[in-house]
Amino acid sequence: MLKSLDPKELQARKSAAEEAFRGRKAGVNHFAGVDPVTGRPVGGYQDGGIEAVLVKYAEELIPTYIEYTARGYTLTSIGTIALDANTFEVYFNRPEAQVKPMLAAILQKVEDDYKAEIEVHNEKFIQQQIDAQLRVDLAREERERALAETERRTKVERDIRAAFQPVDEVTPPAPKGRK
Repeated sequence: MLKSLDPKELQARKSAAEEAFRGRKAGVNHFAGVDPVTGRPVGGYQDGGIEAVLVKYAEELIPTYIEYTARGYTLTSIGTIALDANTFEVYFNRPEAQVKPMLAAILQKVEDDYKAEIEVHNEKFIQQQIDAQLRVDLAREERERALAETERRTKVERDIRAAFQPVDEVTPPAPKGRK
C-alpha cells in the first residue's frame, strides 16, 4: 500500500532526534560513520547539546564554571569528571540560543529523510504493482495466443482432412445400349 506522511510518526522521530542531540557530547566521535568499502567505523565530528570543557588545573575549575555560566551554559547531571590528579572535564549543556539553530537543522533533516523514505517506499510499491500487472497481462496474452494457435491448427487440420478425404470407388456408369 502507498504510505502517506504520518504526523505522529514524524513527531516521534523528531522527538527521538532532539533527545539524542541534547544528550550527545559535541566533539570527535570515533564511530561517527561507516566506511562504505570496508564497513569499518570511521571518525568524524558530531554536534551535540553537551559541551565538554577540559580544565587542566584544579584552580581553574571555579573560574571555568563562572565563565561558562555567564555565557548561558548550565551544568549537566554528569558534572565534573577527574581525568587524572590535576586534569578535569566539565560537562555543560549548551545555551538554547546555540541549540535552537542546530536543532532546527537536525529536525528539518529528519523530516526530509522521512519524506524521502515515504517517496522511495511509494515508488517501490508502484513499480511492484506495474510489474505484477505486466506479468498478468503477459500471461493472459500468452493464453490467448495459445488458444488462437490451437484453433488455427484445428481449422488447418480439418481443411486438410477434408481435402484428402478418401474417395469411395466410383463405379463407371453402365454403357448405354447401342442402337
